[in-house]
Amino acid sequence: MNSRLLLACGIFGLSLTGIQNPMPVIAANNRSINSVITQDQFVSGNEGSIFDVSLSLSGSDVDSDEPTEIVVTSYQPVKTRQDVRDAVNDLLPQIIDTVVVDISSLWDPITGRVNLAIPIEINTRTTNALQMSATGLYPITIGLQQGKTVVSQFVTFVERLGAKLTMPNTQDDLRVALIGSLDGDVTRQSDSSTLISNNDRVSVAQTIASLEDLSTTPITLAIRPEFIEGLDRSTLEDGDLLVRLQSTQSLTILSNTYVDVNQALADQSETIFTDQLRLGEDTLRRLLPTYKATRDIWFQQTPLFGGGAQMLRNLGVRNVVMLREAAQETKGADADRPPTGLVDLQLPDGGVIDAAFVDIKLSAALTRGSQNPRGGAYLVAQQILAELKMLRSELNADDFSTSDHGVLLSTDSGALPSTAMLTALRATLQANSAITFVPLGDLLSTMTHEVKDGSRLTLDLAQDADVPSISQQLFTQTQERVDAYTSMLAPGDAQAAQWKDLLSVMPARTLSSTQRQSYVDAIWLQTFLLGEAISTPTSTTFTLGGRESSLRISLRNDNDYDVRVRVRLTSSKLAFSAAEQVVLLPAGMTTSIEVPVVAKSNGSFPVGLQLFSPSGNVAVGRSITLTARVNALAGLGQLVTGLALLLLIIWWVFHLRRASRRKLNLTRSA
Repeated sequence: MNSRLLLACGIFGLSLTGIQNPMPVIAANNRSINSVITQDQFVSGNEGSIFDVSLSLSGSDVDSDEPTEIVVTSYQPVKTRQDVRDAVNDLLPQIIDTVVVDISSLWDPITGRVNLAIPIEINTRTTNALQMSATGLYPITIGLQQGKTVVSQFVTFVERLGAKLTMPNTQDDLRVALIGSLDGDVTRQSDSSTLISNNDRVSVAQTIASLEDLSTTPITLAIRPEFIEGLDRSTLEDGDLLVRLQSTQSLTILSNTYVDVNQALADQSETIFTDQLRLGEDTLRRLLPTYKATRDIWFQQTPLFGGGAQMLRNLGVRNVVMLREAAQETKGADADRPPTGLVDLQLPDGGVIDAAFVDIKLSAALTRGSQNPRGGAYLVAQQILAELKMLRSELNADDFSTSDHGVLLSTDSGALPSTAMLTALRATLQANSAITFVPLGDLLSTMTHEVKDGSRLTLDLAQDADVPSISQQLFTQTQERVDAYTSMLAPGDAQAAQWKDLLSVMPARTLSSTQRQSYVDAIWLQTFLLGEAISTPTSTTFTLGGRESSLRISLRNDNDYDVRVRVRLTSSKLAFSAAEQVVLLPAGMTTSIEVPVVAKSNGSFPVGLQLFSPSGNVAVGRSITLTARVNALAGLGQLVTGLALLLLIIWWVFHLRRASRRKLNLTRSA
């Protein structure tokens, strides 16, 4: 008996819970709301005004004997941005009224579309009209009900205007600017081939499609130069994507580094960052000749540190637009009210640089709307519009002017929203909503500085990049080697250009240590083989026949191209009139070099031979040791020899004279 009573109470409790918190249930074989196609953003404050909304339904209810109905419910108007977000997350305020519409005669089975026209009542109370007695922004739920089960439900918003008003007040438009990036993995591989992943190809195609569809909407884009250069090097299909990008309009291009430079490396060497920025600007100028990249604005998508901000300011950047991740290292920002004006970022040298923040909450909404959201992109656009309307109201309530405040929009990753999301958002904001798209540069140039405690809001940045850094020494050594071996080749040599291309992608943040090392290995191997193809003398012994003589050396170049090398000889027993000389070694030929020398002593002694790059800072090939044999007599030895010869001559003269006299005396005696 007691167990039955407990079971009954439990069932009753569950029933009450179900009544208090109705949860939509998705029936696998039944009809459901797929998306919101269009809707009115506002209704006039007149009795009997109509709220029009069109829905896309999917599925079938042939297996159900219950009628299919649309349930439309209005709730207390929202007052803040947070109220909007709560409603979107199903934390709805108090219910005001509900209207149930039988759609059996409204549903088009071919298109799946249902057009609803919901009357609005102000002072009356009926069952077929939705109560909206006061002005304000109303959360509206639209659910599909079969029998007594709600199988899908969405939250949207509609603004009820004041009495006799037919259009919302657009006197104080809130301005929004759209910024995004076009980026991908490094396309140049360590073997100098080009690889563009399918994901990156789909992403860039979607971005270009968005730019084409929204040709009159001002969009600011930070394009990764190395990535679009990869499109140019890749297949005809990828080349067509670049051609389409070149034909876009209403686009503002921001300067960007050639690759996404490792932040810690940039902090270690401003030269590396500067070279990357110049290479990036040159690449954009070459591949997008109709656009001029601006360096005034910088789109920071990764955490920004003090050293990096200082470099940006030194290079002429005036405004830094910071994404969610970039703002992680800032200290002092108000998370509850993201800045709608400019803030100052404190720099290590005591100066400041202006910064503006992408709205974090709206970034999350745009990201959600780009990923096949529940209810479709158009519904997400209505939710974003509702939040922007509340932001506009909050600015007015705080006595801020919308003429010097604004909102920056992007996704969490910094990429442009999907084409469907952008199209829905543009259509929504253009429908007399008092929210307008403006170019990013125009918005930043008119935004005022945020004020806190009577002073301009200044945020501090962390000074050290607590992220893994590639070895600056490794990069510097590889760069020196590339420069040295490049000086050995003719200007414009393709192989030298290939080494520099590999070097240019090494600072990329997205490369793993193993990937980065593969680029280093490729450069060192190719330059090593170049040096190995230069043969030094096979005979290592040379005989010098006098005190002043010449050392003859033969060098053979087995490369397919001419090279220039610096020949360096060293010896403690020989004096060289030209111990170093730069010589040209023709391809496939042996070249003889004659070096004048002066022997300091007799005998055999070592002579070092090493080839270097023309600059003399990088050794080429292996060093060898030659043996010089000096047979010449010099100094005292030559004097002694001369005296001996003189004495010998004198002896012979004396001997001959004595012999001549003796012979003469014998003749006289006879």
